Amino acid sequence: MTKPQFIFHYLLLNKYSYLFAILCIFIVNWLQVEIPRFIQLAVDLLSQTTRVAQEELVGNVKMVVALSLVMVLVRILSRMLALNPGRITEAQLKNDLFYRLNRLPSVFHQQYPTGKLISIINNDLNGIRAFYGIGFLQLFNILFALSLTPIWMWKISPSLTLYSVIIVVVAFAFFHLGFRRLRALRQKRMTHLQDLSAQLMTYLSGIDLIKNQQMGDWVSAEVSKLNEQLYDCTLEITRIQTFVMPVLDYANHFMKVLILGLGGYYLIQQDLTIGEITAFLSYSVLLALPLMHLGRIVTVFQMGMLSIDSVQMILNAPIPEVDQTRLDRATMDSLKGADLEVRNLSFQYPDNAGASEGEGVAEGVTNAETQPGQPVLRHLSFTIPHGRKVGILGSIGSGKSTLVNCLNHHLQVRPGTIFWGGVDLTRMSRRDWRQFVRTVTQDPYLFSDSIVENVRFGAQSEGFEAWSDVDQVLELSELSDDVGRFVDGDQTVVGEKGIMLSGGQKQRLSIARALLTPSDLIILDNVLSAVDYETERKILQGVFEHLKGQSVLVVSHRISALEMMDEILVLDQGEIIARGNHRQLLATSDYYRETWSLQQHEPQSAA
Repeated sequence: MTKPQFIFHYLLLNKYSYLFAILCIFIVNWLQVEIPRFIQLAVDLLSQTTRVAQEELVGNVKMVVALSLVMVLVRILSRMLALNPGRITEAQLKNDLFYRLNRLPSVFHQQYPTGKLISIINNDLNGIRAFYGIGFLQLFNILFALSLTPIWMWKISPSLTLYSVIIVVVAFAFFHLGFRRLRALRQKRMTHLQDLSAQLMTYLSGIDLIKNQQMGDWVSAEVSKLNEQLYDCTLEITRIQTFVMPVLDYANHFMKVLILGLGGYYLIQQDLTIGEITAFLSYSVLLALPLMHLGRIVTVFQMGMLSIDSVQMILNAPIPEVDQTRLDRATMDSLKGADLEVRNLSFQYPDNAGASEGEGVAEGVTNAETQPGQPVLRHLSFTIPHGRKVGILGSIGSGKSTLVNCLNHHLQVRPGTIFWGGVDLTRMSRRDWRQFVRTVTQDPYLFSDSIVENVRFGAQSEGFEAWSDVDQVLELSELSDDVGRFVDGDQTVVGEKGIMLSGGQKQRLSIARALLTPSDLIILDNVLSAVDYETERKILQGVFEHLKGQSVLVVSHRISALEMMDEILVLDQGEIIARGNHRQLLATSDYYRETWSLQQHEPQSAA
């Protein structure tokens, strides 16, 4: 969608409101130029004492009052019709942006930080709201005022009108220079604001690491550097607005002086009457108002155009073709309870950008799994039959989270490597795939809402129907005792990102959320890293009992979490170096046996 297409698309959303607003704005401006004409007639009649003149004078005054009242009512209506579409457009754009962001692939979100996207949605949409609201209103106000007012002024005195126009033209030439400079500076300021927002989001997400590593001074210096750039740019914009933009106001005052001087001369020469000079001064005020607002309206249109550029970056980002198609209901039903098959899967991050080990599908990049020019996963092949429980063991940097992100369609893999019931995963939309698989990460995202609402999140999505109650899944995830100790129980508000809960409680809450709705495959990506071994064992026993007949993939660096698996895959440096159940691996794999031996002493050491 090009910029003109974008502008007209959202204009048409409120086309009837805009059309009636234009009519009302025209009526207001027509009444504004008609009222001074009656004032002129009334003033010229003041010197006449005849009864007819007095009656005409009273009639003109009544017309001024009546037209003024009508103008007030129509002006109020015009503002309602012109300003409300700005809010409506803002709301529609937010829905469109969220819809788009929710369907764009991970490559897009790796390219544009979350902080920058938040800045666009929160800050740039204000510019678009003003563009479609006050910008539309003032645009037609100025157009009608600058077209109707000079005509009525010309009828009174062509020469005085020409002198007034010359002043306006000179002021516009000077104003244009400042306008061009302001556009570049506002673009620069918007970029600084987005950079600062992205940087703050990055630092806030890693605030615990910053405090633990005593990096506060360095972070403060980096934030201060970006903040100073934003401050300097804003200050330069303010300087131009202070010294250049008011030139139109100065032109208006100079025009009034000119009208009084030349008008007085024409009055002495009897070329104009007192009433005509009074009317001409009234028209000069009507001409001055749009000139005074022109600087502000130009700012609104500048910000609107720049904001549209930022928003189009999201709206014009391509959604993969496969995500725009949906499988038919018969095909979806036939894939229920299918097997997951991985054939010779290899993966390498483009531009050496990868997901952080331990963060699952969360944002972040570390070097734990990525090395320049080397694949993270190498020739992986395995099958998860329906109802089977498979575990993946690997140390940090072995490729576990990258494998999870490939399996849940977060990362784009080569065709012919992952199949669900014989259907290539690359031919299935992410939305369809989410109806078969649910992924629980060790760093879940919780909303600032009650525990029960966080558990229910996603349960009403298309294709899902809750098959358990909240109390049951809280008990299965060993969270019911904790919830019972809270004053408000399951109505306790957990805070943004679950700040009121411990790490283990957040992980158990995410497990409860996954258990509430059915799925054919549940992936547990190191989800119990923040709980002790005994709690971990209890949770897994309850989960497996609850998920009888469903496929489960448990990813962990703890062997205690995998002992009950039907099959365990040992992953090291992106390759499967051993496979089998717990007993078989203890007998055949040195890596597995050494890891198991070391972890047997961890609980005693911790105690």
